[in-house]
Amino acid sequence: MKKIISIILLIVIVFVLSETNPGRSEYIEWITHKAMDQSSNVLEKGILSLAGEEVFDMGTTEKDYFIFSVYKTNFSEIGLSQVTCIGFFNTFIPISKVEK
Repeated sequence: MKKIISIILLIVIVFVLSETNPGRSEYIEWITHKAMDQSSNVLEKGILSLAGEEVFDMGTTEKDYFIFSVYKTNFSEIGLSQVTCIGFFNTFIPISKVEK
C-alpha cells in the first residue's frame, strides 16, 4: 500500500511541476521587468519598455526538461553579462550571472 501511495504522490508531483513549468514568453516578460527595475536611468527604462522584449528574445536560449526549464540570456557580444535562470512553479530563479 505504501508503494502505491508513493507512486501516486510521485506522479502528482511530476504533473504539477510539468503544468507549472513557465514558458519562454513568461521568461522574456520576467527578465524585461527585472532589467527595468534595476535600471536607474529614465532613458534606459524607456528603451527597455519599447524594445526590451525583442532584444531579450534574440539573446535568449531555452532548454525544456519537462518539469523545469533553463534559460540563458547572453549579451557578452555587446559587453554585458550572461544570466542563467531556472524556471519552475511559475517562477524564475537566477542560478548564475557572468559579468564581462
